[in-house]
Amino acid sequence: MKKLLLGTTALATAALLSAGAANAADDGLKFTVSGFYTGVLLAGDDNVAANRGISLDTWNSEIHLGAEATAANGLTYGFKVELEGYSTGDQIDESYLWLSGAFGKLIVGNDDSVAEKMGYVSPAPDAYGILSVNSPNYGFNGATATTINAIGGDASKLIYISPSFGGFQLGLSYSPDSCEDNVGARACVNGGFEPDNNGGVAGGQQFAAGASFSREFGSTSVGLSGTYTWNESEGAGLEDVTTWGLGANVGFGVGKGTVTVGGSYLAMNDYTGAKGADYSAYDAGIVYAQGPFTVGVQSIWADFDVANGEIWGLSVGGGYEVAAGLGVSAGYIHYDKETAVGTDADVFLLGTKLSF
Repeated sequence: MKKLLLGTTALATAALLSAGAANAADDGLKFTVSGFYTGVLLAGDDNVAANRGISLDTWNSEIHLGAEATAANGLTYGFKVELEGYSTGDQIDESYLWLSGAFGKLIVGNDDSVAEKMGYVSPAPDAYGILSVNSPNYGFNGATATTINAIGGDASKLIYISPSFGGFQLGLSYSPDSCEDNVGARACVNGGFEPDNNGGVAGGQQFAAGASFSREFGSTSVGLSGTYTWNESEGAGLEDVTTWGLGANVGFGVGKGTVTVGGSYLAMNDYTGAKGADYSAYDAGIVYAQGPFTVGVQSIWADFDVANGEIWGLSVGGGYEVAAGLGVSAGYIHYDKETAVGTDADVFLLGTKLSF
């Protein structure tokens, strides 16, 4: 009897799902699947005696599920869920609902803040980001230098991005708490209010603002950005963390190809929760692209007030588009870390990325 009941329930559920799918199709709702897979072979020396000189990283992959439709009144709406393609404690990366129209775009859910979405940084030597020296990166785990204004992560938030006015856009995002999903050290409360003063550094409310300009002037393209974040620190004696950044990219034709030059700056105040513990970083890069080929160089420098640490990084290499959605990258990355225990790294990379 139990098996019969289970079978009947399954049939009823299947019927309901079929009916729902039919209604969705009638309304024009279209289901989408996309994602990517990245595999990178590393060889070199990071000056850690216990480490091997070769590694194969195949963990960076995701599957994106979504749906999208446009109503008769012009409102476009949809959702997106990003699943990690490997086993991890945070199996779902981002998940959110969005609405867009003449008013702009509204996002509700777990997604990057507008500071991360709208900020420009320097271009990586390849078209796929495998050779990026701007964290997250490959090659040297101790080098966490970045100019990406990403503090706050994928905490549940409200996001608004304005329409483009002559190339200008504005964005705002707010999160009542830095919690994300219902698992892990910063799990959100299911169906209730989040506890206060329990999250440590940048563990409370989060606010971000972004402004960008993107436009083409003949054969020249220009992208500019300015970003700001405020992250509340919870706990006695902890300072709130504020971050602001600037970025620029310029592209122009040279011969049969295109040159892109870019750079960015990021400043973080009290980033450890201690007053005066500041961080600043610069990056710069130049890339030449012609047909399926790209080649370039990118560099980053960061200064940590804590422990008087500095990191300098350089990446040289390029990429080739083998086929639609399939590319390969090859290059060299060097890191120089100046802290109480200084260390260097020299790493050669050969990687591939499949996007669908």
